[in-house]
Amino acid sequence: MSDWPFLAWSPDDAAAAVYDVTVDGGWDQLVDFYAGGAPCAPLERVVALAREHGVRSLVVEQRHLDPDWRSEHAAFHGRLFRRHPTVTHRWHLFTDDVDPEDLTRLDPTAYRGYAVLRPLPATPVGRTMITPPPGLDGAVRCEATETLSLFGTALTVRAMPFLSQDAEYLRCAHATLWMVLRHAHLAHGIPRQLTAAVHDAALGGVIVGRQVPSEGLSVQQMMAGATRLGLSPGLVHLPQTRAEDDDAGMLTLHGILCRYVNSQAPPVVISRAHAWVVVGYRRVSPESGAGVRLWRHDDARGPYLEVTDPFDEVDDAHRPWQAAILPLLPDVYVTAERAEAAGEHWFRGYLGQADEDEPIARAAAADALTWRTYVTRADEWLERLAGRGVDPELARLYRLTPMPDYVWVVEAVDRAARAAGRPDVVGEAVLDSTSSTHHEPLLSGLIALHGGRLAHRVGPDHGQRREVRLPAPGHYRTGRRGRA
Repeated sequence: MSDWPFLAWSPDDAAAAVYDVTVDGGWDQLVDFYAGGAPCAPLERVVALAREHGVRSLVVEQRHLDPDWRSEHAAFHGRLFRRHPTVTHRWHLFTDDVDPEDLTRLDPTAYRGYAVLRPLPATPVGRTMITPPPGLDGAVRCEATETLSLFGTALTVRAMPFLSQDAEYLRCAHATLWMVLRHAHLAHGIPRQLTAAVHDAALGGVIVGRQVPSEGLSVQQMMAGATRLGLSPGLVHLPQTRAEDDDAGMLTLHGILCRYVNSQAPPVVISRAHAWVVVGYRRVSPESGAGVRLWRHDDARGPYLEVTDPFDEVDDAHRPWQAAILPLLPDVYVTAERAEAAGEHWFRGYLGQADEDEPIARAAAADALTWRTYVTRADEWLERLAGRGVDPELARLYRLTPMPDYVWVVEAVDRAARAAGRPDVVGEAVLDSTSSTHHEPLLSGLIALHGGRLAHRVGPDHGQRREVRLPAPGHYRTGRRGRA
């Protein structure tokens, strides 16, 4: 493997270098330099995404002060005999031609994100935010918005954060924890956690090998690290064969993972030897409403990778999908599975009194009724009501209903409308995310319920019930975030 000398990392004091990556071999030369001449799947995937977006210009900050890398450098890499620079390079991807003579004139509409390159040959890819590829258009995605400033120009990217391991200080478990924590910081406002903090939070307990250099983490260490750094994770075992999945009921592999993608809580999947983050899904056959395809961030292979079949993985490292860590926020005590069971309970009760011509009753009679479950900030969910086609009286009922900071929403969905690409919600149950989990099915957790002509809410202190009747109930759009 070839290598670059220490002093070549920052060759001059220029603000940046600009590369026209449309020239033959342009990308190949860059990959060869940063990967030290060795194969590097994450970096090659970053380049593949840039090509998909039609990136024409690469602006490279050659002296970027990356907080994550500096934390790792202080904790580990700076202690090694061989020196590593404390500064990184940061790639900025633009779909237009950037003038290298005037970097103060950048077009924010042409920006497709960035990738931090660490001075580590073979494992260079650090903190990365790249716009999802065109193949994920219309899919449900975990993502957040980040705004940065480059030479006085504000640039915005909406993406799911990515980071690769360095195979010494950070392993796949650390990288996946960092990804979900970084997303939670950008999307939900929890404090930012640097890579060294992730490493230290997961030390001790039930270990699988040496801690520094790291030989990996146990599930217990991952759970403890996530908890110490501001999340309230859950753990669920996944069906490992298609036969188990067929008998899993509410606990199917796709059902579990999609509920948390719906909730902007990207689940970490664990196999026998690896871990990765599920970042999105879409229905393969919209016309039939059946079939779900997943996407993942795999720190060893790159961001936004399509999963053809979880039960027939090509790579041994991905077999089998054993369990998922669910990175819920501390204010969310109820899991998606318990919330959905409660929502279904309340809807079944409503259907016993619904008129036959109500949309929810028609969907149930046609065996086309299913559920979509997600957790959301109550204030943001209320603010989205106006653009969803919700009846004004129903929206008013919701807006005047006391709610906790986070609520679970279980939508009653008309499969036929969903398959046709039309608004598909025919009812929704709003549940207290902090309700006791010891009562089945969350009997004290219902905040509001809409089924068809009737909607009601229940007061939290006095139990006062208020009802509204809707003369012409219809379909409306989902309140779930993450779809573009």
